[in-house]
Amino acid sequence: MNIAFEGFADGVRIHDRIENVTYTVETGTAEFDVDDADDFHVPLTRAIVVETDTLVFPNPADVFVRRDGTVVNDVPAGTVGDVARGTYEFEISGAPLKLYVAVENASATVDSRSGSTAVELDRPTAVSFGVRSFHDHPAGTVTVRDDPCDLMRAVSTFGSALKTTSPERSFPTMRGHPPKVTRGEEFAVPENIDPPSTGVRIEVPPRYDAVYSVATLAYYLGADVVPGSTPRLVAGDRTFDFPHDDVARSANALLHHVFTLDCVVRTEGIYPVELDERDTVLEHADLDLATLYGRTLAGRTAAYLDVPFSVTEDVFEWHLTADVDPGPENAEILPHLVNDLSFVRSPAPTAETTTPTPEPDAVAEFFRSAPDDTFVRSAGSDATVRAVDRDADASERIVSPVEAETVGHAWVGEDYPVGASKPTVDSYERRLDRQAERDATIDVHVVCNDPDMREEAESLYGFRDAIEFDITTDFDLDAEQTRAVLESETDLLHFIGHVTEDGIQCRDDEYLDVRDVDSVNVDVFILNGCRSYAQGMEIVERGALGGVVTLDDVFNHVATEVGRSVARLLDNGFDLHGALSVATENVAAGYQYSIVGSGGVTLCQHQGGCPKIGVIETDQTTGDDIHVVIRDFLTRDFGPGTISSPLFTESAERYLSSPADHDYRVGRDILQNIFESGRSPILLDGDLHWSDKIDLSDI
Repeated sequence: MNIAFEGFADGVRIHDRIENVTYTVETGTAEFDVDDADDFHVPLTRAIVVETDTLVFPNPADVFVRRDGTVVNDVPAGTVGDVARGTYEFEISGAPLKLYVAVENASATVDSRSGSTAVELDRPTAVSFGVRSFHDHPAGTVTVRDDPCDLMRAVSTFGSALKTTSPERSFPTMRGHPPKVTRGEEFAVPENIDPPSTGVRIEVPPRYDAVYSVATLAYYLGADVVPGSTPRLVAGDRTFDFPHDDVARSANALLHHVFTLDCVVRTEGIYPVELDERDTVLEHADLDLATLYGRTLAGRTAAYLDVPFSVTEDVFEWHLTADVDPGPENAEILPHLVNDLSFVRSPAPTAETTTPTPEPDAVAEFFRSAPDDTFVRSAGSDATVRAVDRDADASERIVSPVEAETVGHAWVGEDYPVGASKPTVDSYERRLDRQAERDATIDVHVVCNDPDMREEAESLYGFRDAIEFDITTDFDLDAEQTRAVLESETDLLHFIGHVTEDGIQCRDDEYLDVRDVDSVNVDVFILNGCRSYAQGMEIVERGALGGVVTLDDVFNHVATEVGRSVARLLDNGFDLHGALSVATENVAAGYQYSIVGSGGVTLCQHQGGCPKIGVIETDQTTGDDIHVVIRDFLTRDFGPGTISSPLFTESAERYLSSPADHDYRVGRDILQNIFESGRSPILLDGDLHWSDKIDLSDI
């Protein structure tokens, strides 16, 4: 089973073996019995029943109290609330899996003000836990010929993965994975793939670039995609021309607009929360949200398009952009990009192909900040040694994509991209097919093949009590030992050392070229040596999900800083996109790092929903209050549409999770207590720190 329960002295551990999640609930007893998951009002996978009067969840959670499926109490994280006697289902939002708790004929107090969430019942009673993994899998595979019209028909099936056509589909758990696509001799759709009849149609010219560009919009609207000479959207009996000449720009603007308004309108539905973005939208537009909520998807979409785009353009910040080369060979990766709710740009805006050489300003910064004994992580004596493809000049295969206004940026095409990930179909599908039989322990293998770099290998992982880590650290491995590490089942490999044109440097000047390795069983990796992108791509081609690589020479002190930061951010629940973005935000030559494979891979899930980072600038702090900016980093399991609660106040207002800045002024004592209750990343005057090591009295 994907979900397993385990009793311990003070309660129950819930294991999600696909997502590498362990979630602990304190109940005061290790005893439990199997229960019927079908008794809940929502679809859940497994359930147990425990006799108790106290439940303690390890994170500050939003708690929605439902009776007969309707929210009757809403207790935001960081607040306290009383629940009158009755029979209820408590939805514990923000847990790394879908978790409901059912109680009968009891009153309760919910309190999440002290770094955890406690539910105190007025008497011992039978409490049922129902659980479902966030893991989702495509329902089938659509076969297409190498014909844009076939791909249009395939994209028209993507809406079959939506679990509702109401505004609640803006919640990530209400959007399933679109059907996969494969190329073949005849078009075919499995019988079980049944798209909804939404009355929405998208008309674009029958070209690959146009179809790729509208795919995410079509999925979210459950729309048919059909040939048309003029790009436009038809919703019921209304027709809307695309707002821009560029199809991709138009489709992404439409997606952002309707998605943001859905997030606002859904507050009239089954989650009637106070939402900051609702207030912002209503300040600029007079909307009858209740009427909009009750309309059909087509009628609601048409009404949205009567609202000026300026109302929503600054309300919500998107998370991921995918640049896709418009050829038939990329049809199979499209459902995976759409599942991430990516902005798609096809063709990619004009990108520059360059030789990977440091920019002069970055070089100057290196030497200003570098210690006297700085060296680069290439094995040669000068900094021009390159890890190149033996069959082609890899130094001529670096491309600089046009910058995207999102944290995540994927490049689907030839060459190695600067500042973007390079995913493959196989890396996405391995993520979907992660084996359930693997245990919940996260296996980490740190390999350091250079004695001068041992500092980076110290105290990297295992800081979170709720996650079980099995950490192995090896030094000075020979080529066969390094091969064995790549071939063994490991959740994360962190390699520290030199990479050259001959491969990964090992002991006694041996080299392991990953091309000579038949199979890799590592899920995620950090290959922290100079110009490691070619070897890293080979690791992905041979079995890994994704990893961090370098596109140029990196100085050792920079590599150590980035490597340790990425490791600890992965440990904190960030995916590769978010971890690398934060780790390189204020690091000279951070542009030299990139991702191969899927950038949405996580090592483990954050215990409180989206991983977050706090930003503090001391020159903006006066008196007893500290100015704090919070940024949320979306992941696949906590994607667009997730809501978060600020822990700094007892306000019931929430906000949409996104990389946008959310500003607060917080008392020193309150903030220090929050910092000491868990380990979170903080950008303090531009430098990455960890909250449990910060003494606010020094600020």
